[in-house]
Amino acid sequence: MLLESLSEGCSWEVLAVASALQVRDLFHKPRGSRRPQEVLDYEAALAQISDRSGDHVTYANLFSEMDDRGVDNERCKELFVNQVSLRRGLEVRNHLARFLKRFGKVQALGVVDGDGRARSQAIRRCVSAGFFFNVAKLGNDGRYYTLRKRMLVSPTLCSKVNSDTLSIIGSEYIVFGETIDGGVRGGIELRHVSSIEAKWLR
Repeated sequence: MLLESLSEGCSWEVLAVASALQVRDLFHKPRGSRRPQEVLDYEAALAQISDRSGDHVTYANLFSEMDDRGVDNERCKELFVNQVSLRRGLEVRNHLARFLKRFGKVQALGVVDGDGRARSQAIRRCVSAGFFFNVAKLGNDGRYYTLRKRMLVSPTLCSKVNSDTLSIIGSEYIVFGETIDGGVRGGIELRHVSSIEAKWLR
């Protein structure tokens, strides 16, 4: 994933993604529905940085936001971000950046078009290059199955309050960072999920 980012010219963003995958609980998610206003505030905060494609670009957006504004306690509270996890993620990113510089120029792609679509696609192409074994396809029954071993899985967006699946985006293929035992629903749940295009896998 990191090596591919050198070719795509989005190493700084992909370093943020790699770092986010190394920390736990990057977001403070409101639990339950006892405080509906807190849930609404959380969703409004995430709307500032989230990307419709899923978690990976959202992580890159979060790190970019913190690069621009600094990691201050007030801003982390506004965005429901776990400041300790974020600081650890930034440390990991800096360490990985020093390592990656041995292989090429580390640079940021930035927003090259009005809506950030090209940036989003470049990041997700890199993720696909690194995690191509971790891909699931939408079945005819509206559920996702891994390409390897055809196991039924439930995508969970880390940056959402509820377990929203990416089928609302209409993505035929998704890439994921890890699997966990599905507690409430049973089965296997996916974390760190984004939509991808089939041609990227080819």
